[in-house]
Amino acid sequence: MRNFFTNIDLSISLARLSENKIELVIESDFVGSQRKSQLYVNGKKLGEEVERFWKSIKTKKLLSLRLCFDEIDYYDDEVDVYETPRIAIERGLRRAVISSRRHGSIPKDWSGRLTFIFSDTTTKTPIIEVIENALGDLFTSKDEKNLSKELKPFLQKKEKYVNYSTEEDED
Repeated sequence: MRNFFTNIDLSISLARLSENKIELVIESDFVGSQRKSQLYVNGKKLGEEVERFWKSIKTKKLLSLRLCFDEIDYYDDEVDVYETPRIAIERGLRRAVISSRRHGSIPKDWSGRLTFIFSDTTTKTPIIEVIENALGDLFTSKDEKNLSKELKPFLQKKEKYVNYSTEEDED
């Protein structure tokens, strides 16, 4: 998953769902996108990548994972209709389920979004483990420290949402 994201507009958000579950969303500009073009990605290879990632996660709190692609700055005119893959896997499945999402325009750029569903937890460890595995070097120790501070009231059920953006490297 590390090779899907850039540090441009990289955001991490958590929400407490009504059925005692936690949703974690990691989103950023997609590395494989080419400006103002259709997105050509191999769904089968993405499915295999998601399966490898799923098997690498040790926590039992993770219930499901979904990968999809969203358009950035687009106008839906239904002229250039095409599909991009959506990959999902959940506890109890051995293989990722590959479906597709229909797009009706060519956007200026693409973003990649990973959505994770966790069973309710009061510790940050399963969440941080998934984020570190998904982002690799893009998630620094400074980011971990800052996010951990914001997670504390969320995990204590004092807040329902957490939104965090990593700091971009200044070259």
